[in-house]
Amino acid sequence: MNKISSILLTAALLFSLAAQAQFKQDFHKVEYMLKVEGGYMPFMTNAGHAGNFGYYNDDLRHVSTFSIINGVCVSQDFFVGLGLAYNYMARPDNFADGWHGGMAYVDFDYRPLEEEWAPMFYARAGGSYLMGEQGYGNTLTGYAELGLGLNWYFNYVYSNMERNYKSIYLTIGFAYMQQATYLPIRLGVRF
Repeated sequence: MNKISSILLTAALLFSLAAQAQFKQDFHKVEYMLKVEGGYMPFMTNAGHAGNFGYYNDDLRHVSTFSIINGVCVSQDFFVGLGLAYNYMARPDNFADGWHGGMAYVDFDYRPLEEEWAPMFYARAGGSYLMGEQGYGNTLTGYAELGLGLNWYFNYVYSNMERNYKSIYLTIGFAYMQQATYLPIRLGVRF
């Protein structure tokens, strides 16, 4: 009986160690990442219904933006994170007379290829807060964005079954916020 107990205990330990090793291998594919990006969002058109004071952004104001996104990268291909952005909304002919604002959003992106140069697809959803001088004053609206881009894994290496997750990317998309649509163009780094 003692021999059978030893064999069963050894088998249970080996199974447990194998399962733990597999979990560590799977967990190794998940990595905390930080994305920092700057961008410019040219005004395209107004959307929705103008109120008593017109649209929230009816002066053809473009947006300069700076974002920081904290998240996790899963198997290099998929990133999900929470982002905060500072926005400065101004007319191109009078950049000094602008409105300040910000955004908070959930950021998703997908890089389908594990090559040095890879395409990427992304989506964002959240809220946009604008401190404007117009009749509405401060406004809070939904924020949604879809786009695509090109991703470059700098210092690209493939050794010991590991890849370099760090990258620089350029994106272009379509965004809606503050009763207006925009064409966001961004340059960012993920590390």
